[in-house]
Amino acid sequence: DRIVLHEDWMQYLVQEVLPLMEKENKNQKAMTMGCSMGAFHAANLFFRFPDRFDTTICLSGIYDASQVLGGYMDDLVYLNSPYHCLQNMPEDHPYMSLYRRSNMFFCVGQGAWEDELLADTRKLDGVLHAKGIPAFVDYWGYDVAHDWNWWQKQAPYFLGKIL
Repeated sequence: DRIVLHEDWMQYLVQEVLPLMEKENKNQKAMTMGCSMGAFHAANLFFRFPDRFDTTICLSGIYDASQVLGGYMDDLVYLNSPYHCLQNMPEDHPYMSLYRRSNMFFCVGQGAWEDELLADTRKLDGVLHAKGIPAFVDYWGYDVAHDWNWWQKQAPYFLGKIL
């Protein structure tokens, strides 16, 4: 039930919210950005719709959707799991060229409450590297915890790389 509600929300964003944004910002693709669970949502939107987004900034995220569902996996979870979709995406898939032309920034600390997120970022980093998809993946220090004060430092740092 949770993944069905999540998919309904994703479709609302892409079919209703995003067209309003595109109407106001003609000829510009949108970007996604988020921290913690927001980083998962940002990555998920970006990887599912690379024709509509050309940049993502993800801070301290999980990218394997089955992790937040106790290991549960079905077709809908798979569709909403950037790690799984990318891992199995064929080289000739049309999204691959879109990914390679996009701006991707992933960041995670190595301090308190970041262990699972660090492992998941490393998994995603490995898949991106294996697929030849360029992404800036930054591992911050052992003092960098899963907390707002760090994201408030990271956000301007990564926004500065694209603006």
